[in-house]
Order: sequence, then structure tokens, then C-alpha cells
Amino acid sequence: MEITPSCGNVFLDLGFKPALAENLQIRADLMIELRDYLKQFRLSPPQAAKRLGVREATIKKLLQGKIGVFPVDKLIKMMVQAGLKVEVKVVKWPVSW
Repeated sequence: MEITPSCGNVFLDLGFKPALAENLQIRADLMIELRDYLKQFRLSPPQAAKRLGVREATIKKLLQGKIGVFPVDKLIKMMVQAGLKVEVKVVKWPVSW
């Protein structure tokens, strides 16, 4: 069995186009942070929904990892509502055109 090292973005490794892979990775990272926040404060879905200003169904989808439901802006809004600060870092990397 041959093992291929990851490039650092599982979505690129799975064959997604670079722009979509980057977007999915950012969304996944934000979702993980929100999930960890909810666990840290031991918030139930109803409590989390109230604190984040969303429906309980939205929290359940977050906890289930349903990435397609969450655009980046919605995740950022939820994080800010939770009192978390979001920072954006842009890094130049080689692109093959």
C-alpha cells in the first residue's frame, strides 16, 4: 500500500478544484471552532441556538458536520455572536496556471 502525504487541505487531496477546496477547508475550520466552543461551555442545542442567534436545527446541523449548510459569512456571524474574534490571514502560495 502506498501512502501519499497530504498537501494540508483534505479537500484538495480529494480532488476538489483549488478555490472550492480552500472555501471548504475554511468552513470546516470555522465549524470545528464553533463545535469546540459549544463543547467547552457545555451548551445544549437550545442554549447554543439562543446564544448564537440561530435555530436549534441549525445547531444540530453544525454538530452533524453538514458543511453544505454553512457559508463562510454565516459561520462568522455565529462566531461573532458567540463573542469570538475571527481573523483572516492571506498567504501567497505557488499557483500552477
